[in-house]
Amino acid sequence: YKMKKCLLIGCSNGIPLHKQFSKFFGSEDVEWINLSAVGFGNRYITSRLFEYVDEGGIPDYVYLQYSGLSRIDLPFDLKVTIPDYKFQRKTNRRNWVASGGRNGSWLACDMLKKLFAYMYDITSEKGPYDLSLHEIFRGIELCKTLKIPYNWSSYYDYTNPPNKMTTIDGSVSKLPDYIDMSGHIGESPLSVAYELGDIPDDGVHYTNHTGEQFILRNKDKFNL
Repeated sequence: YKMKKCLLIGCSNGIPLHKQFSKFFGSEDVEWINLSAVGFGNRYITSRLFEYVDEGGIPDYVYLQYSGLSRIDLPFDLKVTIPDYKFQRKTNRRNWVASGGRNGSWLACDMLKKLFAYMYDITSEKGPYDLSLHEIFRGIELCKTLKIPYNWSSYYDYTNPPNKMTTIDGSVSKLPDYIDMSGHIGESPLSVAYELGDIPDDGVHYTNHTGEQFILRNKDKFNL
C-alpha cells in the first residue's frame, strides 16, 4: 500500500489548489503536494516539476496551472537572498526570484530594477512571450516522456484575457502548434469567474468559490 503523490504547481492562484483538489477528489491515500508560489511565472512552474523529478520523485499525477506570459523567473544561487523582497522561493537547489510581470513587484526593488529593466520593453504593452510558452511545452512533454498522468491549464485564457491586468500579464492570438492540448482542462478559472459573475476585485485573484467551480464542472477531465 502506497500513498499516491499528486503534484500541483501554479502561481498565487495555485496556493489553495491542494484544498480544492482534496475536496473533490478526496484525500484518502493521496498526498497533495502543492509547490505553487505567489508572483511566479511559467519557468518556475515547469522548473519545480523538474526539480521534484530530479530529486527522485516520479509523481502519480501532475496538475500545472500556468501563469502570466510576461513573468520572468530567475534562478539565483541558494546563498543569495534579495533583501526586503517577498517574491522569492528557496528550493533545495536554488533561490527562485520572480519579476511578477512587466509591471511587477521588481519595480519596487532597487537591486532587481537594475536587472529586470534590461529584460522588458516597458514602453510597450506587448512582449515576446515565446520563452514562457516554451516552458509550457517542457512541462507537458516531461509528463508525457515519463508517462505521468497530467493536466494543465492557465489561470486566464492566453488567447482571450478578460481585462487590462491579464492583458498586461501576456496574451497571444493563438497557442503555438507545438503545445499538446490533449491534457488541457478546456477552460481557465478566470473565465469561469467572469461567467459566474464572481469577478475578482483586482482582475487576477479569483475566489475560492470560482476555483472550486472550475474543478467541479471539469471533474471528468482530470486524469486522476
